[in-house]
Amino acid sequence: MNHHDHLATVENESELTLSTYFKNIYEAVVSSAKGMWITFKYVYAHKPVTIEYPEVREPLPENSRSRLFNDVDNCIACLQCAAACPVDCIYIGAVRRAKDAPKIKTDDGTPIRLDLTQYTIDTALCCYCGLCTTVCPTECLTHTTDYEYAAYSVEDMKYDYLNESVKAWKGRIVKG
Repeated sequence: MNHHDHLATVENESELTLSTYFKNIYEAVVSSAKGMWITFKYVYAHKPVTIEYPEVREPLPENSRSRLFNDVDNCIACLQCAAACPVDCIYIGAVRRAKDAPKIKTDDGTPIRLDLTQYTIDTALCCYCGLCTTVCPTECLTHTTDYEYAAYSVEDMKYDYLNESVKAWKGRIVKG
């Protein structure tokens, strides 16, 4: 077989006849139908995994650790939370109460000897480890179940707990 005969054989094999044309169409339709059958069978046989958030919300576990809240009215400014924080995201400032100032106590009866001048948590830095809440002697610093607090800038993720609008969160996001 010479070179010219070989080319003629290859051309004949690649020729598209009317029967091979319809055969190719038939195979494409059958293959697509099988794929779609598998897809539809899977879609309608399995329960959906997603939920319609925000209309439907999954309940969070009781031990979930979301946004921190400090009830500054019960904070004794002991600095233990800031010392325990591994990422240094808690900023506390306090001054000693004047000797002639009225004696005040926390809800659990602990005397408050320092007045808070600053209590800020940078939630952009917080790793939500919970170490700060475990060392708090008056249990005024707690994790809440509030997880919807996105912000447009990192600066907006610093919360000043002495601010009246942040104090108002207590009734809305503090657990039980």
